[in-house]
Amino acid sequence: MKKLVWIVILVLANFFSFAQQQREVISRLQFRLDHTTDDTTKISTFDSLTMYYFYFSTKVDSISYYANEFINYAFTLKNKAPLILAYARMGFYYVNTGQLTASLDIALKGVKLSEQYHIPDYLSSLYQNIAWVYMNLGDDTSALKNCFEGILYLKDNKDPIVDQRLHIYGQISSIYIDTNNDSAYYYCKLVDSLAAFSNEPFAKSFAYYFWAYYYLSKNNFAATDSTVAAGIQYTRQNGDFLLSDLTKFSALSYLKQGKIYKAIDAAYTLMDINSAYGIRAMYGASMLLRDCYQKLGKIDSAYHYYKLTDSLRTEVDKIGSEGKILQVKFDEELSRKEKEANEVLQDEKTRNKVILYVFLTGILAFMVITYIQWRNNRQKKKTNILLQQQKQKVEDTLSELKSTQSQLIQSEKMASLGVLTAGIAHEIQNPLNFVNNFSEVSNELIVEMNEELDKGDLEEARAIAADVKQNLEKINHHGQRAADIVKGMLQHSRTSTGQKEPTDINALCDEYLRLAYHGLRAKDKSFNCEMKTDFDESIGKINIVPQEIGRVILNLINNAFYAVSEKQRQNIKGYEPTVLISTKKENGKVLISVTDNGNGIPATIKDKIFQPFFTTKPTGKGTGLGLSLSYDIVKAHG
Repeated sequence: MKKLVWIVILVLANFFSFAQQQREVISRLQFRLDHTTDDTTKISTFDSLTMYYFYFSTKVDSISYYANEFINYAFTLKNKAPLILAYARMGFYYVNTGQLTASLDIALKGVKLSEQYHIPDYLSSLYQNIAWVYMNLGDDTSALKNCFEGILYLKDNKDPIVDQRLHIYGQISSIYIDTNNDSAYYYCKLVDSLAAFSNEPFAKSFAYYFWAYYYLSKNNFAATDSTVAAGIQYTRQNGDFLLSDLTKFSALSYLKQGKIYKAIDAAYTLMDINSAYGIRAMYGASMLLRDCYQKLGKIDSAYHYYKLTDSLRTEVDKIGSEGKILQVKFDEELSRKEKEANEVLQDEKTRNKVILYVFLTGILAFMVITYIQWRNNRQKKKTNILLQQQKQKVEDTLSELKSTQSQLIQSEKMASLGVLTAGIAHEIQNPLNFVNNFSEVSNELIVEMNEELDKGDLEEARAIAADVKQNLEKINHHGQRAADIVKGMLQHSRTSTGQKEPTDINALCDEYLRLAYHGLRAKDKSFNCEMKTDFDESIGKINIVPQEIGRVILNLINNAFYAVSEKQRQNIKGYEPTVLISTKKENGKVLISVTDNGNGIPATIKDKIFQPFFTTKPTGKGTGLGLSLSYDIVKAHG
């Protein structure tokens, strides 16, 4: 009983000390906010207040208030970069209060705004927020995909508070730790190396955190306890909020080892630390104490902390509900402002179009008059010469027709290669990034191995050599992936030999869908489309000429993207461009279907779509050979 009294006293003392520090920091920031007219200073202060309340307070209304005020002020600025940063902060708030749909919506708004105004400064933060949403939904594959998308924009990152490299690589390591993936060790080591040179105050603590998390997942309790001890010592000296997480790891490690009394001491310490962070943090410590006393069979104590945990859970849910209620009014106001901004932008575009049309009409009228005069002067002189030339041209055309036909076919292939080039460049970036990263880490390991050899520590040198070997295998794997992409590009461009080979048709469809989308996005950043797949996994490999069937798939997908893009330009309310590719085994044959929700094919031209040179696209946009060639290829395959 005395021990519990002293713990309560320490908790209250720490709480009031921490609360005093909070008030001082908040007062300084609020004073600066009230006494500055400089936009840059106001934006940085709004950002600091939002993040400070997020990390060091459970006042949902304060977090929501400053995040909302941040967005409201950013809306008034011509420069859209602060608004994109504000969207990133609001998305971070949403995902950490369980509002996953709202977080995804506002992150996607930020991505769209970044692409519209060509501002990549905070794209890595936005993609990381999207990855957090998918992690909370248990979709690790989509979470990893968005993490790696965010890595592509790390070089452009200008986040004034957060070192996105640590957070995004740390997030990847967490996913790999949770899924027991061997790559977890590599990313923990990467976070460790980045933390040594990072300017973020909590950088070193992140390194301790992820190593402790990794060792605990492997049940390496000796390494866990030593890492936690070093981390706790460091964080206590630096006033770091990650002290709470490291203390929790200590309690969990002792609990797993069966050292229940040590686990209880660590849990009480955690309760003491978390008292400064409010109810949400106290909930986790209470759960640990409940589990410890259950293990010891102390029913009264276990029941006490069971009731405490239950009441804290109710308070946490109440806080989350309050946050959601506070956001309803702001979301309505945000939608109204966005609508007004779009209307102003649309009015400006309309005015510009009218001016442009008037100008073009004047130029066109002048050109028509000039042309008529020139034609009348030249027509009589050219008539006789043209009659003679036309006869010769007809004869020449007949002899060159076959040659021209083969050239047109190859030209169509090269045109489709041009569409793929940007997509291939996007796809090849990931394996090349992996090759570069693993190469850098391997160089560091070689230096470490030489140092260990000089010391005579052969066991450690062999361990490092094993790591180098593993890295080299991964370099080889990702190098082969890049080579396969280049090989596919070369196969697409060269004239087919007609040789069939066993091919995974599902993989072929998925690859061309992604390459075509990235190729189109490279030309038109404003284009967005939801891509869906429905593959019959029972198909297996089938004998086809992959580059020929690949051209068929590419033509169909490009036509589908073109159709939804044209419909999207009609600004139909609620319209979401969608393209679906599916495969199905039917009666011993394979059916590949590409479906879109564009305007469709008019019934009057359906009997013409396979005719050579027939196209509904504007001049210069299509040759009219894509579907004709596709039809011939499919017939040749039976």
